Amino acid sequence: MQFGKLKLLLSVLALALALIGCSPTPETVGEMARTSIQDVLKVDPRFKGTGVEVVRVQLAADGDKQYKGIASIRHKGVVHEVPVSVQVDGLNIQWSTAPDAFSFIPQTRPPQ
Repeated sequence: MQFGKLKLLLSVLALALALIGCSPTPETVGEMARTSIQDVLKVDPRFKGTGVEVVRVQLAADGDKQYKGIASIRHKGVVHEVPVSVQVDGLNIQWSTAPDAFSFIPQTRPPQ
């Protein structure tokens, strides 16, 4: 009886370890990046109140925990495609764009 419990425990442990090592899918990372970019654009004083909406972020893996792709951003009915790089570490996500990536959005305040 103890052998059966030990075998089950080892199976569960092996599954847990396998899941920890899994990288999220590009779709999952894209949704995380979409939410993060939208949150930043809502609170950044330069873009706050402009009505900009991040429609989607499409990514492809570009190495271990690295993704590259396009963020589709709607402003005044026009969708703009912005190149984006994303790095994932567990549940933490960091994204970056070119310095002028959001130049199509009129700034409500100059950068400080």
